[in-house]
Amino acid sequence: MTLTLTRTTAALLALLTLLGAVGAAAAVPDARIAVDGVDVSSSEPAVGERTALNVTVSNSGGSPAAADVRSVRLLDAGDEVGDDGDGDPRDEATAVGALSAGDATDVVLWTRFDEPGEHRLTVEVVAEEEATGGEDDDGGTVTVTRDVIVDVQPAEVALGVRTRALSPEDLQSDEEDQSAGGIGVSGIEGVFGGGGGGLQSAEDDEGEPVRSADSPVAVTVVNTGTSTADRVSLTAVGTPVGEDGSESDGDGTEGDGTDGEDGGEAEPTVEVGPFVVEDVAPGEERQVIVDLGRLDERSEVTVTAAFRSELDAPAGAGANRTATSTLRYPPREGNPTVTDATVRTTADGEVVVDANLGNAGTGDIEGVVVSVAGAEGVEPTPAGQEYFVGGVGAGDFVAFDLRTPANATVADSVPIRIAYTERGVRYAETASVALPEGGGGGGSSGAVGTLGALGVVGLVGGAGVAVAGSAIRRRDV
Repeated sequence: MTLTLTRTTAALLALLTLLGAVGAAAAVPDARIAVDGVDVSSSEPAVGERTALNVTVSNSGGSPAAADVRSVRLLDAGDEVGDDGDGDPRDEATAVGALSAGDATDVVLWTRFDEPGEHRLTVEVVAEEEATGGEDDDGGTVTVTRDVIVDVQPAEVALGVRTRALSPEDLQSDEEDQSAGGIGVSGIEGVFGGGGGGLQSAEDDEGEPVRSADSPVAVTVVNTGTSTADRVSLTAVGTPVGEDGSESDGDGTEGDGTDGEDGGEAEPTVEVGPFVVEDVAPGEERQVIVDLGRLDERSEVTVTAAFRSELDAPAGAGANRTATSTLRYPPREGNPTVTDATVRTTADGEVVVDANLGNAGTGDIEGVVVSVAGAEGVEPTPAGQEYFVGGVGAGDFVAFDLRTPANATVADSVPIRIAYTERGVRYAETASVALPEGGGGGGSSGAVGTLGALGVVGLVGGAGVAVAGSAIRRRDV
């Protein structure tokens, strides 16, 4: 009997022990505050960039009590944490609010980094538990932490400048679409400089047509870096371009662009600015029209964007940084070309060239005059006998003929000089056509040579073209 009781007692004790273990395993703390996630706003934050960390704080659904989140702080890992203020926080959100069981809230903390590389940060959450009324539950303070690693990239200030030459007509628009040469007027932030100016935005109440500028240039400033470009301003300086396409010496002759009439640097053809464009944040771009005013000769124009970065201040750098872009103004879109040339020689030693003057460009050319330029064995067209072609639209052509004495035993080609006007600027180019082999009275289709000597020969008025001292003629075609 005694043995039986002993075995029964042992079994009861084992059962009670098992039930106690199960009960202990099922116990739930009064409050379970947790940091569920820390997300960095940028996957690659840069030095000096203001970076946001989105912190998600929750109170477990198994908590019988609510919790009042007093503060969420961001510290460098290794700093002392707690509610005593130790550890200088990078940022802190206070009075976040109460979380019932199963609730969660997001808190945004901000910081900057002074050095590139991996930075380990600690998010600290301090909450006050509510008492549940139990004998041993008077509430209290709960502190939880979570670490996060942020990979910080070196700072980069990269400002780019794009320029596009326009004609005054590009800024003319009607009242219906308010477009300006393919540029949405509402996207342009303003017109700087010059004498024409006065661009009217589509958002303005008056809705007036856009007025032409004298020499407009579309300038786009874009920030492809990781830091804001501060106090951006634009300047434009032009230097003369010679007849061979090189820079001029400033006295109307060709040169290297370094010496003027007094032996110094060539005088600029235009100087405008500075014009303030304001700050440009990373990934942003701003587009404006810079009006160069009236240019009296073709120019190489350099547009410079000067700016500063907030990153320069800690480093003590006071000088402006710059970005530049260069273009030739006025723009050229016409492309005169001699095609379908037939060259024959006559018994009296003349060469006759029948050909077409085509425009392979995208812009119209006006006042086209062709003549024989003259070369060894080929006499130039006498004054007053140039062939006036007139205007040639983009993609069009006009037939012409020229004749001149030539020595076929010396010359193997005839140079054709093409003078024309585009957007108020006078240009001259030279093409060549091959003489027929063997000379005599035969004829052949002459191969058209590569265009040579290109240049500006002066500005003319928009109303027409006059060839001084010449009686121009035109054949009906």
